[in-house]
This record gives sequence, structure tokens and C-alpha cells, in this order.
Amino acid sequence: MNHFSIETLIDFARGLLPSQKADEVKHHLERCKECRQSYDIWRAVVEAGRREKKYRPSESAVQRAKEAFGGRGLWWPSGRKTRSRLIFDSFLQPLPDGVRNSMAATRQLQYRSGSLLIDIDLTKESYGAEGPILLMGQILNAENPDRQFKDLRVFLLRGKRVKAQTTPSPLGEFRFELDDGKNWKLSFEIEGQEVIPISLPELTSRPTRASR
Repeated sequence: MNHFSIETLIDFARGLLPSQKADEVKHHLERCKECRQSYDIWRAVVEAGRREKKYRPSESAVQRAKEAFGGRGLWWPSGRKTRSRLIFDSFLQPLPDGVRNSMAATRQLQYRSGSLLIDIDLTKESYGAEGPILLMGQILNAENPDRQFKDLRVFLLRGKRVKAQTTPSPLGEFRFELDDGKNWKLSFEIEGQEVIPISLPELTSRPTRASR
């Protein structure tokens, strides 16, 4: 029995053969075990290539890859800095009765710098649990909430090292994913204004409330 070449089997797996030739190969594979085994291997290779072509990494995976390269290609916040003050911290509010550490941990913060308000939510699966923290925030002008910022960039730093940066949505919304720990900072660079630095608090465990 004559066998088809590897090139022909690959073209058949890729759907590149003319219909008449494809029918010929198909009928041959039904009778020839040797060619069928070879074809199954190349078909698996072709399908793997198609899946790889369609693959799109998640946003968090892209950010972690950027962090692994130590901020190469990132802008650095530059210019004079202005102060911001913390005006709300949910951790300073008492926990409701019955709340336990096993619940999802969220820390809500609000900062003010001049007319600008910066809302930040730090969320993780539970207090004391290992795993990344999701940071979601929004910056807006309290005197003109509908105003859209021009050329606004938000930087995520650990110590003095830029880990990631993003351009907020038209509504001033932004998000990052970061590891638990200390020395995390945000820096807001707005065209024509001073840079606004913010030091983020550590998302730590709350003590369990004693039963009454």
C-alpha cells in the first residue's frame, strides 16, 4: 500500500488540500493505520497552534509580566509634588456585630488634594489570606465632577520603583493588582498640575470582636 507524505498529511490537517485530494486522503486514512497515526500527531500539532493563536492573557497576567521587567519602558512620575490628605478610612470605623475575619476584606479610602477627590477600594479574598489585592479607584474633580482629565496617568510604585502604570477611563477610573505587604504607593500625574503622591496602607487583619 502506498502512503502519503508528511507534507500531504499536514496540509490535510490544515484544510489546505483541494476537495478531490482531501477525499482521497480521507479514504486512505480509514484503511491505513500507519498514516492514521502520523496524521493524528500532526492534527494535534495544528490544533495546538490554532489555540495558541487565539490565546489572550488576562489583564492581571499582563501586569505581572510588566512588573517582572522592572518597569522597563514605563514613564516615571516627574515634576513638583503636592500634598494629599486622607479624609476617610473604613478601617477606622467599628466592625458590625457578627462580622468575622473570614469575610471578604475590603478597605475603602478617600483622599483629597485641592479640588480633587481620589476614592480607592483595596479588596482581597479574606483578612489574613494569602493572595493578590485588587485595587480599584477613581479620581474626580469635586467642584466639576463631569470634567474629564487630559493626559492623566496613574503610577503604581513599591518604594521608589515603578511597578505598573495605567491611563484611567474617561470617568477617571483605574485598577491594579498588587501583592500584600508594605511600601505600595500611587502617583497621579496630570498635565499642567503638580504630581499627587499617595502612600497606601497595608491591608492587615482585623482582630476578631469578642462576644458579649
